Amino acid sequence: MPLSATHFNISNISERLDGDTPVKLANKNGIKTTDIIKINQKKYERKVKKVKLNARSELDIFEWSKCGFANNNYWISPDADKLPRIDVSQVSREDFIMKYEAPGLPVVITGCTRGWAAETKWNKEELLRNYARHKFKIGEDDKGNPVRMTFKYYMYYLETEGFKDDSPLYIFDSSFGRRGKSKKAGVEELKKKNLRPKSKEYLLKDYKVPTYFDDDLFRFTGENRRPPYRWFILGGERSGTGIHADPLGTSAWNTLLVGHKRWCLFPPSTPRKLIDPKQKDHEAVTWFTCVLPKLLEVHEGKNKSLAEEYGMIEALQRPGETMFVPGGWYHVVMNLDFTIAVTQNFCSPTSIEQVWLRTRNARPKLAQKLLSKIIRLSTIGGTRHSKNFYRNLVNKIKALETIPALPESSSSSSSSSTSSSEKSSTDDDGDTEVSETESEEDGADGECRCYSCKMKAKRKAKRQEREKQKLEMQKEWEKRRYENNTGGMLKREERMTIEDDRDRKKRREM
Repeated sequence: MPLSATHFNISNISERLDGDTPVKLANKNGIKTTDIIKINQKKYERKVKKVKLNARSELDIFEWSKCGFANNNYWISPDADKLPRIDVSQVSREDFIMKYEAPGLPVVITGCTRGWAAETKWNKEELLRNYARHKFKIGEDDKGNPVRMTFKYYMYYLETEGFKDDSPLYIFDSSFGRRGKSKKAGVEELKKKNLRPKSKEYLLKDYKVPTYFDDDLFRFTGENRRPPYRWFILGGERSGTGIHADPLGTSAWNTLLVGHKRWCLFPPSTPRKLIDPKQKDHEAVTWFTCVLPKLLEVHEGKNKSLAEEYGMIEALQRPGETMFVPGGWYHVVMNLDFTIAVTQNFCSPTSIEQVWLRTRNARPKLAQKLLSKIIRLSTIGGTRHSKNFYRNLVNKIKALETIPALPESSSSSSSSSTSSSEKSSTDDDGDTEVSETESEEDGADGECRCYSCKMKAKRKAKRQEREKQKLEMQKEWEKRRYENNTGGMLKREERMTIEDDRDRKKRREM
């Protein structure tokens, strides 16, 4: 399929980005995974085959590069990027809320990574030295179980098979903030190679939430109760996130440390059938190859393309930039080279009404817990805001009681190689619905699908399965017992009949 007019040669953009080509940016020092840690080739092949089959069961192991997307050029012209940029040190929080958050307008923010340890620690060499033996989530299987891959094998995959795969495997891990221990096995080997095994929670200490987004009301519900909201993201060229809107009406920020990302954003009023049509999969690279060219095409008799008519925004995110995505905006993201990023969803006081309406329907218990906490703060005040501030929030929420619940789309995760591109859901009239981020999605019946609740549901399902098996075994045992007893009675009667016949025969002979 021909590429859109916004594509152009990679060499043009390399001059714009301080003379570094995308390949050099992905691996400036030419360091390979095998230079840092030993890779068992047979074990790697077995592991990556298993991961691919679990993550995308609909694909044969030999079909991951059948479309030849690796031969396409997906870079965009600098002229196509019209998204405004602001510096965090020059725009106050109040101005940001008034100009961008309150009206719901996306924007790129620079300067958020100043002082972050991640600027120096989040690179290929350092991550391999610290987390080579840790497992990161790259998707889900058909049963909704997380599919994980050891980091050293994943990095080796990007250097080998990942270059030719249409949509490579993609680390999209929300568990890096949880406490964990490094495996004791192999620690001596790591020490000999000057490697430092660490827990994944150390990644949490390498960055700080930007000042515009640190007032997250969901923090009041507790870390264990709130949905997953932060992700460590790492992937190679052509991996990414399929078209989706962030769940529960939350907004999001995405900070890029290494590489470049291509974004397409659509206002909440955009018809979902237009941007998320039925297709073979919901990978980001498939969307940019098959859907975007149709949106950019100017039909005969019209002066504008569908993308211009509905206000589509294209952006090229560079290292050190933070993308702000307002709640309700549909977006699709693809990595143009090797990228490392961190992203979080949040509920700010500015968007509390939109988030509350959706949370009340999808997660009623979570909504009530949030409301009870805000009501309590309205009487005693908080460290950040006064009692009057929280009273105003309570009044806003109370005013929404008469508004009917907003329908929340239910989507099942695709367990794809992107880890975050989801299968679309189907509503009652058969229309395809824009999917939402799988890590936080709630069921159509309001069932929570966070890690803790999923584990509880699994344990409950296992108990029910054991009870069912026990009942079936008991029925089978009773059936066999009845058959044995009945069979014994029949044999006894047969013996008696045989004996009677024999006696009658003897009497006749006498």
